[in-house]
Amino acid sequence: MPANAKYLSSPGQRVLKITAGILGGLLITILFHNAIGILLNDKSGLIATTAYTSFILWAILLAIPFLIKNGWKTWGLYLLLILLFASIIFLNK
Repeated sequence: MPANAKYLSSPGQRVLKITAGILGGLLITILFHNAIGILLNDKSGLIATTAYTSFILWAILLAIPFLIKNGWKTWGLYLLLILLFASIIFLNK
């Protein structure tokens, strides 16, 4: 039985969601962990915990675009987070 067409997104929206999940999620994950590394004074356990939390965060950020109906809104949200973490890194260097 095929899926109901009203629940399927257009091919353009599908591409936006996939790229937001993969590329945007990866950039947010990297910048988030770099921002935490800059803000912490004691960096002894940072690499060990980053190895685990980066995969978990990226997997969550990969799934979020498919919960949002519009791919442009997802990219907007992800770009906002990228700019936020990049500004934290830039201002604290």
